[in-house]
Amino acid sequence: MSLMDIGYSSRPLSVPPRLPIILKQFCKAAIRTQPYDLLKWSSAYFKALAEGIEPPSKARLEYPLPGTVSGLTLGFIKVLLRQFGDYNRIFSIESIIQRWDDLCLDRRDLELIMIIGKFQHKCQIKKFLAIAVGLLGSSLYDTMLMICELFTIEPDGGSSMIPIGLFMEIYGYLARLQCDGKKRQQTPDDDGDDNKMEFSSESTSEIKNPQVIFDDKIERNTNLTTSQDDDSSTSPKNQVECFLNDENINDDLKIDNCQFKVIENDLNKPTSDMEIKKTISIKKIDNSDDRIESICHPNVPGIGGCLSPEEIASVGAWMKECARLQDGMVGPRNLRHFHCPPLDRHETPYS
Repeated sequence: MSLMDIGYSSRPLSVPPRLPIILKQFCKAAIRTQPYDLLKWSSAYFKALAEGIEPPSKARLEYPLPGTVSGLTLGFIKVLLRQFGDYNRIFSIESIIQRWDDLCLDRRDLELIMIIGKFQHKCQIKKFLAIAVGLLGSSLYDTMLMICELFTIEPDGGSSMIPIGLFMEIYGYLARLQCDGKKRQQTPDDDGDDNKMEFSSESTSEIKNPQVIFDDKIERNTNLTTSQDDDSSTSPKNQVECFLNDENINDDLKIDNCQFKVIENDLNKPTSDMEIKKTISIKKIDNSDDRIESICHPNVPGIGGCLSPEEIASVGAWMKECARLQDGMVGPRNLRHFHCPPLDRHETPYS
């Protein structure tokens, strides 16, 4: 017996008979799914096979392919629905995040869905998927067409019929969401925060110099119990430095180095009341971009603004009439009918 035969026969390799089939199925799934991160998706794929659950793979190749990196498509949402199973079940946010990351989807879309649905610890799958579909549509009408395609049990290319109860539940849920990008209604607490950095015309006329402004802020927003020092030997520049070094001042009254230089230069020249008000308002103007998300509602055209109960009821009456003639099922053909009321609100420039 040769040395080569001894080396191979001493440690025989056991190849599973199904290994070629497993690798062939893996290659087909990767081609159909087109994941952004192939290594991460492969790990999730074989982990799902080992645990005996639905792997994160599409049933067929989507065309055209997503135009953005980690783009969300209806095919990926169908994969999530197959993995979760029953759309009436409630899952934890952690398990949803895990499924989302296995498909290498963008986390920003997931965060937007959580913000719109106000999901904190757990959520119902059909509500989560309905908002996800809303990110793809250009109007609520387009979203409901894709909802029918998502939740139907008919094969691809069919009429995409779904039960009337499921349709009206999802439509009513999406129609009550406020996703038109308009400004939120400010609460009394929000008004109070905004007024901290604003001055009325009467109070502005009484302001003589920046020292009075700083002393007034310290009195209103800190718990200092000492009285003001009227000693004329203290310069306004020292007042600014003490104001900046005070640790008890609220975060919204802290001035950065750039603003400090502007105020320090202005102390050496006569300053009008209007210039004083403009200088103190720098922080409020600079932080306006950071507060856009908290001031305005999310702008999702596929969901749109909140509809009135009358508008929702008119759509429900039409769909119930269609379901009565179709064994309790409705579909896209009923939405495309010319008698169907508008599913979303079409605003005109004159309205």
